[in-house]
Amino acid sequence: MIPSVELITNVEQLSPGDLGRWNELARNPLQRWEWLGSWCRAYQGDYRLCVLRVTRQREIIAFAPWCLESRVGTGKTIQFLGSGKVCTDHLSLLVADGDIDDACSAVARWLAHSADPTGNTDEQRLLWDSIELIGVDRSDRTMNTLVESMQREKLNVEVADGLGGYAIDLPATWDEYVRMRSKSGRREVRQSLKNIDTGTICVDRVQNQQQLDAVWDQFVTLHQRRRHASGTTGCFDHPPFDVFLRDAASELLDAGLLELIIASSEGVPVAAHFAIADNDCWYFYQSGMDPDAEALRPGLSMFCHAIRESIQTGRKTFDMMRGDEPYKLRWRAELMPAQEIRVCSPRRSAQLRHQVVKVGATFKNLVKSGLGIGQPQS
Repeated sequence: MIPSVELITNVEQLSPGDLGRWNELARNPLQRWEWLGSWCRAYQGDYRLCVLRVTRQREIIAFAPWCLESRVGTGKTIQFLGSGKVCTDHLSLLVADGDIDDACSAVARWLAHSADPTGNTDEQRLLWDSIELIGVDRSDRTMNTLVESMQREKLNVEVADGLGGYAIDLPATWDEYVRMRSKSGRREVRQSLKNIDTGTICVDRVQNQQQLDAVWDQFVTLHQRRRHASGTTGCFDHPPFDVFLRDAASELLDAGLLELIIASSEGVPVAAHFAIADNDCWYFYQSGMDPDAEALRPGLSMFCHAIRESIQTGRKTFDMMRGDEPYKLRWRAELMPAQEIRVCSPRRSAQLRHQVVKVGATFKNLVKSGLGIGQPQS
């Protein structure tokens, strides 16, 4: 039987049973409703919900966790919940392995029909101009299948390399990990953990909502101080982000997925580590540090502590998330390639927008390379 697709434009349309099924289909904590629902609530003023619920014989087999943003350049743009400043990684359609082909075909057909200017107008139609899906793993079978399905529907699909993340493939024991490091790296690890093991730095993990309330401002302050000391803005300079992460932290804590750790020296908070973790993987999301405590190197101590704990609790991966910062290689992390998927609607107005954006991007790149209008060429 061909699956049916229903457009969800309001959170109230998602029942507790729907959200339970959502989390069943999620393949990692960043796809769960605790994370994406918190994002939806915090950023609802800027985005319109456009989740697709895919059913077959009354059974939900998939969700497309999407939203719609109106942009000057690309018009009405479909993207993942959790996009933008939040930089969520490992995003995908939520679907079980056995239903990937059917679900992707159904979603692709729905997108093609919805964008068709000659199609019948009804409440299940969404006039979109473009799709921009970022934070997608290059190896994600589901998203690769969706790309193929959209191409079969004659949609204009472009796939490009995205900013990948780095992750450590954790060995079975801590000693094995230490041996993976260089000679200087092994010395760095031992020195960093010494502060924790001797009690110079005390580590406290948030275990309940009361503790979360008590340390949240400390965490935000440590993050902002670290960012401002380096001459950059912090995420919490953007008010919706604070609302989002505070809400997500509470939801993740109740689900047993939050790892918020505060390090103190002589009773004063000096560093913080925010991660989302399940039984298999520790996702390092954010940190903070007091610049005045730099001599203690509390950030390094916290990082070593988190990796050691991940190994000791049997996790297989320590995920450092998106970004190609050089320090990640020192920790023996390996690149996880990512991709960005963009689709242009077949509507004429969308096609014109697409051409204007491409011309503008080309011109901008020419100017950057010194080959703009009026520039001599060798």
